[in-house]
Amino acid sequence: MPSLSNRPLLSTSADRALVVERTAELTVVGDAVRGGLNVLLTGAPGAGATTVLHQLLRRLPREGQVHPRFVNAAALQTTDELLQESLAELVPAMAVVGGGSTYARFARYGEAPDGVVVLVDNSPLALLQDAFGTHRDEMWQVPVRWVVTCHEQQRADLLATPAGDFFDVVVDLEPLTDVQAASLLRRRTTKDELNGHALRVAVESAGGNPRALIRAARRVVLEGVDPDDLQRDVYRRAEVARGLSRPAAMLLAELVERGPSSASDPGLQAATGWTRSRLVQVLNELERSGAVDSDEHGGGRSGRPRKVFRSRY
Repeated sequence: MPSLSNRPLLSTSADRALVVERTAELTVVGDAVRGGLNVLLTGAPGAGATTVLHQLLRRLPREGQVHPRFVNAAALQTTDELLQESLAELVPAMAVVGGGSTYARFARYGEAPDGVVVLVDNSPLALLQDAFGTHRDEMWQVPVRWVVTCHEQQRADLLATPAGDFFDVVVDLEPLTDVQAASLLRRRTTKDELNGHALRVAVESAGGNPRALIRAARRVVLEGVDPDDLQRDVYRRAEVARGLSRPAAMLLAELVERGPSSASDPGLQAATGWTRSRLVQVLNELERSGAVDSDEHGGGRSGRPRKVFRSRY
């Protein structure tokens, strides 16, 4: 059976065989961590940042006295919650609870053991700005190193705050090369499931994005889409995208991946790092360009109808 799930690859033996490692990025992050530096890891949605963190979780302990801890921050809202989720069990005697002065809240974590590296994923932009911007100086006093992911749409907004000084190294996840993309698909499918022509079309259609690459392969292998039809869709989408702003082109790619979505969808807001009003603005641009269609669905709790957009490609 092909392995075409979009789930991030973990630091397990089973997943290791599926990983096409980003050796250059892993080396830069590893060197930074060993040098006591904090790292911001950015990339387009679906670029594989979560998988990179899980590979660090496996690699770092082999490279010295480093103790990585993975934190999924998607449901966290405050800096206190981030610290507790990351470090509370390492300093149990400190009775870590909320409240107290700012100094006292951060001082509780001063006894964290040496070599701790916290790998933070899926954090809302507001939390990153608060923890590493507003509380930058206090976070500097916590004796751990941080490797934090954020979407490339959030990068400029985050680095414009004092967090720009907190992160010593910024690593951008570049698109996979065609060779890497083909290797990824060959690790997940056989030649009978995805022949050479279909593989080339999938690689061309994805633009080096792992999530888009797997989706293209899934459409051919599991949904029975003709590779030539997929290729025509890619050409038409590329032609339309050339006339769009960069944000609109990025959102179109996200809609192709996610399927029908509205500006009020929390998942779309989290994936793009945009507010509802910003999404409305960019979705309207896509609709004017003819790149998407829309329907109105019955109202939710507010009782108002919800406008749902879907890519035409």
